[in-house]
Amino acid sequence: MSPSLLNLATCTPVAFHANGNFYSRDTGLICRELHALGHECRVIMPLPAHDDDLPTRQLQREALSRLNSVTWWSRQNLDAVILYSWGDPRYTKIARAIHQAGIRLIIHFDSSGELHEHLHRPGNRFINRVKDILVNKLRKIHLGYADIITTSRPCIEQFRNDAYYGETIAAKCKEFPTPVESCFQYDGTPKQQRIICTGSWQLPVKRAGMLMNTLTLLLKQHAEVQADICGPVPPTLQEWQQTLPENQRNRVHLHGLCTHEQLTSLYNAASIELCTSESEGSHTASAEALCCGCSVVCPPRPLLSVVGWYTSRNSGTVATEDTPEQLCAALLGELVKWQGGERDAAEIAAAWQTCFQVRQLAEWLR
Repeated sequence: MSPSLLNLATCTPVAFHANGNFYSRDTGLICRELHALGHECRVIMPLPAHDDDLPTRQLQREALSRLNSVTWWSRQNLDAVILYSWGDPRYTKIARAIHQAGIRLIIHFDSSGELHEHLHRPGNRFINRVKDILVNKLRKIHLGYADIITTSRPCIEQFRNDAYYGETIAAKCKEFPTPVESCFQYDGTPKQQRIICTGSWQLPVKRAGMLMNTLTLLLKQHAEVQADICGPVPPTLQEWQQTLPENQRNRVHLHGLCTHEQLTSLYNAASIELCTSESEGSHTASAEALCCGCSVVCPPRPLLSVVGWYTSRNSGTVATEDTPEQLCAALLGELVKWQGGERDAAEIAAAWQTCFQVRQLAEWLR
């Protein structure tokens, strides 16, 4: 192996099914992308194995006790490990073992930026306060073992301004909210008056009702805009499309599940990615769209702070209220900005690709 190439591993401390879906996101995707760059890389996960695990030498399953062992990690001959622990103190033993084995450690912190989630939960306020203190003290210990913490800009600012973490943790952080496959790039396709909406629409958190109500208003107020809806299509979406007047129905395209190649083509033609979710961590769909030169529109919900950050760098709009009417207004405003030359697809793609492409991880570890 060339001296410039690395022997790497990703680690998820949960025994996920290592099927095709696993290798399309998070640690599975990072492993594939690093391998494509020429580095040695494997996925390390706990037992048990699953029947749908893909047969690949890049998958290594071990007893959880081994992942907690300094001796075991010392024998792996690794330059670095990317640990997807969500900053969860339950996995501090693994982080400590990797660190003490002398292996460079990246810990990924996938969060909406809320560090004091227990304070907002129902129940006894005193107990919730105690939980908040305990979790944050233990989380700081966990993150302290990292050489690098990858997360979003809102999370970095939360760390910097929080009494538990401060600059000690913020200084370790680098902007990398979520990995995006390298195929998601802007190819110069002229942007059309198209809105793309990507998600698992059967999940309540995605708010298919908000999507339908927003698009109903938009289609009435804009005579040319088209909407591409990607992801599993529940019956309610099909029924809604069929109830639209013909001149609106013909502008709504239900694509269902799409391959990455199909999504890339749709993102490249679209101007705007619409996120209607109640909450999100890093929202991969918006990240993919930004890499393809789309701007982003989302509602002003506290647990969408990362998606709201995606609208910075002349890359979108946060609606003024969490209503279909204001989401529609934000979409109309974005369409005007695209038509007026205030949005530039190539500039948006260039501004965000370094935040999402796995190539950046390898550069940090050299």
